[in-house]
Amino acid sequence: MSYIGDPFLHDLFVSYSHGDDGNGNASLKPWSEAFVIALEKELRADRKYRQALRIFRDTDGRLGQGVDPTVPLTEQLQNEIRGTALLMILMSPDYLASSWCRDEREWWHAAQLEFGLPTEQRIALVHIWPTEEKWPKDLTDSRCHHLVGFPFYAKNPTGIARPFGWSEVSGSFSQTFHAALLEVVGRLYVMLDAMKVRLDERHRAKEEAQKFAQTGGQSIYLHGRADHKEAWERVAITLADIGIAVVPGEPDPVVSDALELQRIRERRVETMSDCDGLLLLGTEDGRALDADLVVVGRHDRNSARARSNRLLPCGLLNTVGAPIATPVRRATARAMQADWLDATHDPWTPEVQRWLAGCAARAEAAL
Repeated sequence: MSYIGDPFLHDLFVSYSHGDDGNGNASLKPWSEAFVIALEKELRADRKYRQALRIFRDTDGRLGQGVDPTVPLTEQLQNEIRGTALLMILMSPDYLASSWCRDEREWWHAAQLEFGLPTEQRIALVHIWPTEEKWPKDLTDSRCHHLVGFPFYAKNPTGIARPFGWSEVSGSFSQTFHAALLEVVGRLYVMLDAMKVRLDERHRAKEEAQKFAQTGGQSIYLHGRADHKEAWERVAITLADIGIAVVPGEPDPVVSDALELQRIRERRVETMSDCDGLLLLGTEDGRALDADLVVVGRHDRNSARARSNRLLPCGLLNTVGAPIATPVRRATARAMQADWLDATHDPWTPEVQRWLAGCAARAEAAL
């Protein structure tokens, strides 16, 4: 498994042209292979990536890393490239002229579409040779400008360009080569970590969507006030009867002391951080509900989401009907991203189950 994780087997694939001259001579291959070896060495210098990082090289003979001679070449390479999180391109005129490199790039792009993952910030371009040829559309931005990459070549006074370290492949590379390489490595670390965070969030969202979709088993923070304890307990028991765990074990006390109020909010955020969703109890006290929408439904909920990285959807459970269901209050609930649930008629639990199903659908759509 890669450092980035599922669904990727590899973190990085380096795509480059061998620079074949038609007579079996591959002028770019020795330098490109040496570049990849030096790149991997520098990437693994950081202990964080040393063991988990996976770089696919079709010339690597290590078990599980290289090309299997018993598998058709294009079939295996397609699978290896499809299972790679980041694509690095060693850009040169030969690369742009290579149909094989084009195929590699198209295989990678097609796989990302299947995964439902955007490709922005996931292609690292290393300019090893100046190019005057037209670049393909998938290597340009919305304004048809070339993707920004790393310059990795120098020109002599007569204008002849060569990649850094071109004449040093058989020996150790110069300081110029290593300085340029470290710039590439630093950017790759950022890209790797950003992709890992994106995938981790995607996996969490998928797990939450699956939990919302199941019958029972969710944990809901049911917010109510102690002066409406009887209504709060009726709702809590009814939710528990359909398999939903309700926390906290009692409604919040009504206090006026600022320090005590702050302690209550801190405990609320801590408890809410471990829940799947939030329900605000709507009673006949509309002004209290207005305050709860802002304080609990927005501020405390956002604090809990930041702490837990959970979606933490919010619903407003209206138990009294028209007295609190004013157009302004309903509009405010929408602005606070709180779904309005009608609990004025028994049984009202199907309304909660439909809400959870809707939460599952939204979570799936966001993946």
